[in-house]
Amino acid sequence: MALVLFFIFCFFDHAAAELRDIGVDEIRQSQIKVRQPVPSISGLLPAHEKNKLPAALADNPLIVVHASRFFDETAAAAYGIDSLVAEFKAKKRPVVYLLDDQSARGYDDWYPGDKSPDYELFSAGGEHNLPLASDETTVVGGFFGSYDGSRGCQTLAVRDAIRMHFEASERPFTVHMPLRAIFFYDLDSEMREELLALDPETVSKAGILKIFYHFAENFFLTDTFPVSTEDAVGFGHPFTEQEADPAYRMGEPVDTARYAFELFFEGIKVSEFGSGPRKVSLRLYR
Repeated sequence: MALVLFFIFCFFDHAAAELRDIGVDEIRQSQIKVRQPVPSISGLLPAHEKNKLPAALADNPLIVVHASRFFDETAAAAYGIDSLVAEFKAKKRPVVYLLDDQSARGYDDWYPGDKSPDYELFSAGGEHNLPLASDETTVVGGFFGSYDGSRGCQTLAVRDAIRMHFEASERPFTVHMPLRAIFFYDLDSEMREELLALDPETVSKAGILKIFYHFAENFFLTDTFPVSTEDAVGFGHPFTEQEADPAYRMGEPVDTARYAFELFFEGIKVSEFGSGPRKVSLRLYR
């Protein structure tokens, strides 16, 4: 027995030493927080067949990305998501849940109170091929932001929503992002709290613009992945883990050569970037 305890002690002591050598930046490199699969059971009651894409999604659908305690341990976005799901259902607008884990454990971690979305789809990293037939959508959940070291699934879902809209239409497109229903990475949580407390009634436009100085560069724009022209910058990040979602189709880059973006906070334009013919409005509000 003493010999067994000695080996157990040595193992944990060695593991702890290895963990002490891992830095924060190294921990944040992973694009997808991968779980080991367990047997799948149905824990939600979608109105339509699970994992089957609709023919078309109209009338500003709500896309809820990875609203799980596995990612958002404190369920910081739960109240915002629950209120939006109720609002969209009351208006007869489609509600789509994107889950990275459709097992018993995944369903247990999924925290929105409403367990009956219109559509339940697997999405390993926020990727999707939703056939968006309207000129706007609302994307919530998390994580927010795409930059080297942190590739947020909510931001990838926004990117794919833009791409899918313009595969079917050249009309301008609007993405609504209510911050109360979105969770950020831990290192960005102070920014989330600052934005939620930012009241245009009490803060000047100049003060708001100061807060959003370089916001797009910090959270949306990246030069890490392939783009359509040499001088373009990518919006968000593409999904590169094809083996994790074989049914997914990547499509063309979303970048500043193909698209022109305007970023708003509470209706105030805080920045613009890109020179392409396809017009996108990104609307953040509390």
